[in-house]
Parts: sequence; structure tokens; C-alpha cells
Amino acid sequence: MRSTLQLCFILIFGFVTLESCSEKKVADPFSNSNLSSFDPGGYHLKDEPGKQVRGQILYLPVYSSFPDFKDSSKFDMSAFLAFHNTDFRRSLTITRVQYFNSKGQLVHDFLKDQHIEISPLETVDYYIPYRDQSGTGANFLIEWMSDSLVNEPLVESITYSLKNQQTAAVLSHGKVINERK
Repeated sequence: MRSTLQLCFILIFGFVTLESCSEKKVADPFSNSNLSSFDPGGYHLKDEPGKQVRGQILYLPVYSSFPDFKDSSKFDMSAFLAFHNTDFRRSLTITRVQYFNSKGQLVHDFLKDQHIEISPLETVDYYIPYRDQSGTGANFLIEWMSDSLVNEPLVESITYSLKNQQTAAVLSHGKVINERK
């Protein structure tokens, strides 16, 4: 009797082990076969749009470095700006993305008299490298426009450093300094 129980236990254990080791195909939720089309009409809050505007100039702080009060040195950071078109149906156009240092001097003009059209729900980003020395008062001025009323975009920057086991990150939001309704 005992050997029969042991044999059953070994067989069950072996079956469970083999079953758990066998490859099971699980659908990848991010594979191209799972793509579907977006229907903005599927949302229930259709009659209450967000803040609708035709354009803005935004000020966005970027902390290119932090002062270290212990030894009067600077803690350098990298940064990126993310511009999110939050409108479901309409595109908008970014006309200026300019980066300034703490003294208010233009450091870099990302578009140089070009314009970028941003599709509904599209995001574009701009990167400031770690080697940048623009200081604690570094900032972006971003101008965007649309021919029709659109949902106000979301514009943020993340400033970060992952060097020398000293990790720091700062999230900043764009502030509207001029608006076209």
C-alpha cells in the first residue's frame, strides 16, 4: 500500500512539474495582433470638454543643476520636455520650442523657424543633456496654435540625475503666460 501511495505521489508530482515547465502561449497585450482602432465617441462624458483654447505660450522651468549647500558646488541634471496633445479629434501645431539659461539667454532653438503638427493624442519630447550648464533657472518657452478650439495640451518636464548613486528627479508643469481663445 505504501509503495502504491509513493508511486501515485511521484506520478502526480512529476505531472505537475512537467505541466508547469511546458511552454504556454500567452497573448502579448502589446503585440500588433491586439491593435484596435480608437473611438473617441466611446467615452461617456461627451458634453463637458476640457479647457478649450486656440493657442498658448507656455513657460516651463527646467532645473539643469541643483545647488549643493554643503560645499557650494552644483549637482548637474539631464532633462526632457514632453508635449502631449490631449485632444481626441484635432491636431495642433507647435511653432516654437526655445531653451534658455538662468540668465535668460537663448541656449537652443529646437524648431528654428519650423513648425511641427501634433496629431490627436500624440506626444513629442525634447531632450537637454547632462552636460548642459544652464543652471537652476533654466527654462523653456513653448508656443503652440490651432485653427480651431482644442483641449489644452499637457506640457511637463522631468529633470533627473542617475549618476554616482545620487538619484534625483523633479517634475515641472508648464505655466500659461499668454493665451489665444
